[in-house]
Amino acid sequence: MNPKHTNWADKRLPVKALLMSAAFAAFAAFSAGAEEDGDYAFLVRHMPTKDRGVVSEAYLRANVKLAQEARRTAPWRDTITDEIFREYVLPYSSIGEEVDDWRPLFREKFWPLVKDCKTTGEAVQIINSKIGNLLGVHYNTKRDKPDQSPFHSMRIHMASCTGLAILQIDAYRACGIPARFTGCNWTTMPGNHSWAEYYDAGTWHFFNDPEDGKIAPPDQSWFSSYAGQADDTFPRTRIYAARWSPGGTWFWKTWGKPDAPTSIPADDVTASYRRFRGNIPAARVAFVARDESKTRRPVEICLVAPGTGKVMAKGMTYGESHDMNDHLLISLPQGTKAIVMAKTPDGTWQTAGIAEFKPGQSLCALKAP
Repeated sequence: MNPKHTNWADKRLPVKALLMSAAFAAFAAFSAGAEEDGDYAFLVRHMPTKDRGVVSEAYLRANVKLAQEARRTAPWRDTITDEIFREYVLPYSSIGEEVDDWRPLFREKFWPLVKDCKTTGEAVQIINSKIGNLLGVHYNTKRDKPDQSPFHSMRIHMASCTGLAILQIDAYRACGIPARFTGCNWTTMPGNHSWAEYYDAGTWHFFNDPEDGKIAPPDQSWFSSYAGQADDTFPRTRIYAARWSPGGTWFWKTWGKPDAPTSIPADDVTASYRRFRGNIPAARVAFVARDESKTRRPVEICLVAPGTGKVMAKGMTYGESHDMNDHLLISLPQGTKAIVMAKTPDGTWQTAGIAEFKPGQSLCALKAP
């Protein structure tokens, strides 16, 4: 791990140090033009209550200037309206996380990588393929808390889906890419998920969770089919996208407790995910293998037919680098029963369990050999 990441974040973690820095004091001395005043007024008018009287005018004006610079220099600037800019580029936080001075660093880190991109989608793909190693942060459920600020995640080198989404959004915004925090409680299984959406020429999109060195197609992810099953009958199981100013509703908290509405303005975007509703096969089993310490392990498995021994499917379960709800999925005809064989470290195969393909999706938890 690059020690530079830790040192940089440690120096800027305390909010008081952040707000009293000489750089921000210098920015506060500048006379604001009409454009800056309008953006500044919008930012202040809708800032979280907890930040009032804590986050300084100097910090806010610096944030405005850097956001405006990102918009002005972005190749896609003509596709960004004032409303989109103010809601999804200008804000310094996504869901009320601790305030950090992330914009200058993220601009330095990511802008050189994407300045020649023609679209936000192209830029986001590049950022996602680099962000983990550049910032030294990777998925790990042992993080301190779900809604970590960027520098908190950089300091401990880990985050879960909520913290990773915050990192992505801030990296996008530092490059003038409109982005918003999106999440839901699952309808078809326990748990929840958070992810980043980005704006590209009038529509919102998402990518798979960041994977270093990999470029994934847009709007395709392990969670797409789950999101498509979101039940908009109840507020708790709708999909929400956070915004800065009051919208049509409020974000239902999908991280930590209480499991209840928050004071974060949001839009209900459930309808935009309905196109994924038919993606779940009639019968599908999710496989996970854990060792004695309950740690998820990558284990090669194969499913064989009872009696004949015919191999029906093969795959590799996922380790701790994958989201906790992201599992190896295998679909077979409804009513199928299969013996699950697991490959041991010495290369032999042993029986690990029985998988039954019932209507919908079920979980098969295995003991890692």
